[in-house]
Parts: sequence; structure tokens; C-alpha cells
Amino acid sequence: MNIRNQICDQINMASNVDFLLIVLLSISVAHAWNYREQEKWPAEFCGNGIAQSPIDLDESNLIKIQQEPLSFQNWDQVHNSTVLNNGHTILVELPQTRPISVRGGGLPGTYNLVQFHFHWGSEHTVGGNRKAFESHFVTYNNKFSSLREALKYHNGIAVLGILYELSDKENRPLKTIVNQLGRCKQLKGSAQIRIRPIDFLPYDKTKFVRYDGSLTTPDCNDVVVWTIFSEFCHISKAQIAKFAAIRNQEGERISSNYRDVQPLNGRRVDEICTTYHCC
Repeated sequence: MNIRNQICDQINMASNVDFLLIVLLSISVAHAWNYREQEKWPAEFCGNGIAQSPIDLDESNLIKIQQEPLSFQNWDQVHNSTVLNNGHTILVELPQTRPISVRGGGLPGTYNLVQFHFHWGSEHTVGGNRKAFESHFVTYNNKFSSLREALKYHNGIAVLGILYELSDKENRPLKTIVNQLGRCKQLKGSAQIRIRPIDFLPYDKTKFVRYDGSLTTPDCNDVVVWTIFSEFCHISKAQIAKFAAIRNQEGERISSNYRDVQPLNGRRVDEICTTYHCC
């Protein structure tokens, strides 16, 4: 059994502390990939997936449909969480003691939130234009016992994405995380915070784009149902600079951390509205 499988086999039994350890151990497993050499990803890490993410969100390709509203459970509760530098990004790990779940909105099931993380330089583009920042809320279908198990199945993972535009004003919810980045500057640096996940989502959650895609980091599994909210959030240059000051495995600054846009390959991309008056 290789190191990756040994790590994965522990996830089902993991407590929050154990899961954090697993994340840290996975850094050494996946140390070889970086954002500077993305041309190596298909051959060395990602295989030949044809439903890869991110994509360009081209308005001319969007199919307008209506769905029931998204429903969020325990997103409005305060949770003790861990901010972590994993060598590729800053992620926030949520406790698994009570489900923080999302369903509805055309999602094929109920999905439990595990973590959210950030990309400075958005991964998804809009009409060919890259936004300043993007956050990803990673959830797994609760019919599976764990994130590891869900990664084996189509639509096992659902990611909620939020795009950010530059603003003169700071993003207030992000400030809670930014204030801890000094402790997370080096690889494996971490800090404890108390947050409500709902505060990091846009105010308008009735409009979003939906498509089938992949993880945007190795192993790039084609198992993700993507939800990209139509409303942009805002972030200041100073806040982005704090994220871009963290260090990777080699001790270098991570000045940007987005994957290049991938071919659509004929996939359907829906523009979903969950209220009658907006369709």
C-alpha cells in the first residue's frame, strides 16, 4: 500500500485534529506539482479527463433554467475552525461534529461542507476576463461516508464558487482570516478562528451558474458539480497582498495560484435562477 492510500484510509476515522494532520501529510505526497508547470499536470497528475475545471463562463453559452432555492443548514452557526497554509493555498477547515450542509438548487443530493480555500487570480473567468480572487467551498454528498469515498463517484463532490472584484473597501468577513495570515505565512502554519460560513457567501444566492467539472488541483478528479454564484463579492488589494505573501513548500511567495481555463468539450453550462421574477 502506498503512502497516499495509507493516508486516505485514515480519513473515515479522523477527528478534526486527525484530519488536519492528514492535510499536512498530503503536502509531502503531492509536493511535486506547482502552478508554474501546469503543462505537466495531464501526464503526471490529472490523466486525460475531458470534464476539467475551471472554465470560462461565456454568457452566450449559458442555458437559462429555473430551480428550487438552495437550502443551507448550520451555515449561520458559529464554528471553531482552523486556518492552514498547505503550501498551495490558504484553507479553512470546518469541524465535522455537526453537518454544515447545502441542498436544493438542482444539486443531486445533500452535501456536507468540509473546507473552503482561496485562489488569488480567479480560476473561472467571465467572458475571458479574470477576476481578482475566488473562493471554493468544498462539500461532499452525504450518501457517502467520507470525502475520500465521494471522490470515486460522479457528482460525489459539489463546490460552491464565489468570484471577487477589486474594491477600495476591505471585505469584512475575510478580515477574520486575513488577520491570521501572519501565523500562516510558512508551510503548515495555522491559526484558530470562529466564523459563520454563511458570512462568506454573496448576499444574492438566487442566481448561479452550474456545470459538471473537476477539482482544479491534482488529481483533478472529474467528479464535481460546480455552482458559481452570479453576484460578485469584493476584496481590497491590501487583502490580496496578504494572501500572496504566504510561502510554498520551497519557501517561495505564492504570488498567484490559479489553474488555467480548460476546454469546455461540449459540456452544458446552466444559468440557474431560483425565484420566479428573475427568469
